[in-house]
Amino acid sequence: MKLGVALGGGGAKGIAHIGVLRALDQAPVRVDTLAGTSAGAFIGALYAAGKSPAEIEKLLRRMNLRQWLARDTSGMGLFSTDGIRRVLNAEIGAGARIENLRIPFAASAAEMETQREVVFTAGLVADAVCASCAFPMVLAPAQFGGHSYLDGGLLNPVPFDVARRLGADCVLAVDLAADEPIFTAQPTHDTLKALLFRFIFSAEQQKIFRVSARTISIMTKPARALKQLQMPPDLIIYPDVRNVGLLDFDLIDLALPAGEQALRDALPQLQVLLKPTLGARVRWAWRNRVRPQVLGGTE
Repeated sequence: MKLGVALGGGGAKGIAHIGVLRALDQAPVRVDTLAGTSAGAFIGALYAAGKSPAEIEKLLRRMNLRQWLARDTSGMGLFSTDGIRRVLNAEIGAGARIENLRIPFAASAAEMETQREVVFTAGLVADAVCASCAFPMVLAPAQFGGHSYLDGGLLNPVPFDVARRLGADCVLAVDLAADEPIFTAQPTHDTLKALLFRFIFSAEQQKIFRVSARTISIMTKPARALKQLQMPPDLIIYPDVRNVGLLDFDLIDLALPAGEQALRDALPQLQVLLKPTLGARVRWAWRNRVRPQVLGGTE
């Protein structure tokens, strides 16, 4: 059974994905395909490129907000996705392509002009991830190839249907759907990262970002429910990141263990799914008798 993992969006909540991947590695459970949206696309791309969860964690711990947030000149966001592009290029190479990654990978984004979901299954990794991560208001749309792209979470918050179409027999979805806290429940104002965050963003801006994230979460709930009916994952987990906000990157010690614990709690069920009985295999074959194919490039 091929395991596909779908990593949802959520800004700093996405740090929980590192914990999920770490627990899978320790189990050990092999990941055969990866699909990601927004933060899930960023973490997923690094893992698919061969970075270990420990290496990804070290990257996040040594980076500061000034390195992530690049100046925007388009007027369509406070910052551009160029900072994310620089980080990816430094870690996996400027010419890294999706089709050459160690693990089959896809990133979901929303195209502004057509208002349709675009799934990147080929092309530059940095392009796909930047497109998937362009969260409205905070980051300007990612622009390349004559198109503009917004955060994939607007149309596909947790791309478990994409993971299925990549060829996974069993799909594990990691949903970071916890509501955005208007205020961080466990602030770490004494840390350098927290002080820098407060220097870059005013308290009013932080509240606006959180309300915007909560609004998008409310708007995407119907889309999430519909996709679960159309092509449900085999298993879905919800790391407890309710107290981590969109930009609370200083709460890595809260988010990462939450992902690790969520996967460990679900591990017995996942192992059963990966070694099904004959009856379960028959039911799976019937349910998946018609499966859309993922085409090269985008879909």
